[in-house]
Amino acid sequence: MENKKTESNSERIFVVAGLGDIGLEFANKLKEYDKVYGISRSPKGVDLTKFTRADLLNEEDVRKTFEEIPPASELIYLHLVGKFAFEDDKHPIKDENRDGVDDDIYRTNVETFRNVRPFLTKYLIKNPSSKCKAMGIGSACDIYDVPYWHSFTHSKNELRKELREFYGNPDTFRRAGTLLINVSTVSGTQLSNERPFISREFCLTPKEVVDGSLDYVLDDKVSCLEMTLVKPNPHFSEPDFLSLPKIKERWYRDMHGGK
Repeated sequence: MENKKTESNSERIFVVAGLGDIGLEFANKLKEYDKVYGISRSPKGVDLTKFTRADLLNEEDVRKTFEEIPPASELIYLHLVGKFAFEDDKHPIKDENRDGVDDDIYRTNVETFRNVRPFLTKYLIKNPSSKCKAMGIGSACDIYDVPYWHSFTHSKNELRKELREFYGNPDTFRRAGTLLINVSTVSGTQLSNERPFISREFCLTPKEVVDGSLDYVLDDKVSCLEMTLVKPNPHFSEPDFLSLPKIKERWYRDMHGGK
């Protein structure tokens, strides 16, 4: 697969929403291929084609942001926003609507994309010769439905639904593709804040996430794909590795230290 910038793909535009650890790595890498637009709530020290300060929970911010994106043969939108939190009786969720899901986690992971999705569709309708790929990040642990991050798993499953509905929209079918990249624990600033005592031995780096998924991000075929990236941990095969007491024990040790 030819990935470097060429005459034939020079009109491709990447939009990276969320310039955290993975977002910054993607933004810096994708500059090698074509134009990169960055979206974040706060300025970032990265040299991009254009940076927009916007809150994706604010529909007016989203509208203004997408109005500034010019027509391109392909628009690749990377949705790399969303909060995570460990939850148990000592780490209660914020749940004003009492649906059992943390409000902030749901809003940042799901409602942000719901605000963006109509503008991706409008982009395709307005530019009938264009294609669009919407990409998101999930977790390799989503399939286990661990109660300590129920809000996060629920939100990522809702994001999956949103991506599939975007792909299957009859008004833009065969021009709207999706990619969901599930990752195991990723090192970086966010992990250092959440689990400062964790060993990085089996953690992916942001660079490994980008390198492992880049061909799929750049692939111009229109499809609805989901992939998983992990750094295998040999302890995973132990019978009680995923038992809830063991998970809680490991997380408390990673969060607070001690044996």
